[in-house]
Amino acid sequence: MAGYIEDRWIKKKKDPVTGKRERTARYGKGARYKVAGIPGIRDRSFATVEDAKAWLCRSATDEERGEFVDPRDGTITLADYIAKYWAPGKAGAPKTQQGHERRVRLHIVPHLGQLQLKQVTPAELRVYIAKLGSSVRSVDYVRGTLGELSGILETAVDDKRIARNPMRAKSVQWPKASKGRREAWSLETVLRVRDVINERNRIAVVLGLGCGLRQGEVFGLSPDDIDYARGVLHVRRQTQTIDGKLYYALPKSRKARAVDMPPSVAEELKGM
Repeated sequence: MAGYIEDRWIKKKKDPVTGKRERTARYGKGARYKVAGIPGIRDRSFATVEDAKAWLCRSATDEERGEFVDPRDGTITLADYIAKYWAPGKAGAPKTQQGHERRVRLHIVPHLGQLQLKQVTPAELRVYIAKLGSSVRSVDYVRGTLGELSGILETAVDDKRIARNPMRAKSVQWPKASKGRREAWSLETVLRVRDVINERNRIAVVLGLGCGLRQGEVFGLSPDDIDYARGVLHVRRQTQTIDGKLYYALPKSRKARAVDMPPSVAEELKGM
């Protein structure tokens, strides 16, 4: 088994003259027994040899299984962990990143940020969820925030900061997703809107109705994206508003796609 226990107060080798083990310069200072030599695990000291042996046995076994978590790594606060380790590695479209930042800044750090990772327990989370639900009206937004927090804690598990994600505890109950059903406009209503809307915006209704484009995709469409010969539109980008400014971004799921373009839509585009 990897690892060993070192007595920091008494020298390992005996004195050749007296035949006794002499005291070290550290005698009587700090914890006496140090566990060291386990690959990938920091040394740790204990007051008694029994505690040192128990730690050595448990940590060496967990390290072999890839399950070891040093509890000292969980002493970093949630706010510091987010800022130093989670946020810098969070990728995605600018609009998506803005959403991540907003939920963390407004609804996670103010409530839980001062806690150490190991202190984010199911008990703390049950209180947090109750407070969040009373201050935020949208159930979907609450669930999105809880999903954000769960993702942060799951990353901490991957980083071996904590042993398990407390958001997955059975006692931590998320609010149920909204079952409200959204009804699409009838064809009659859509056609009426198309016919009464001003000429400049008419094409947005036509593209949404005829090709299923989202609003941002309509605004991001370029003449080069229209293939009249094949009867398709190439959806390569969308517009997003971030801090009051418009930006181009990839379509949803960061994937460009081609959609069928009915002849009626093609005629509308040609007439622009």
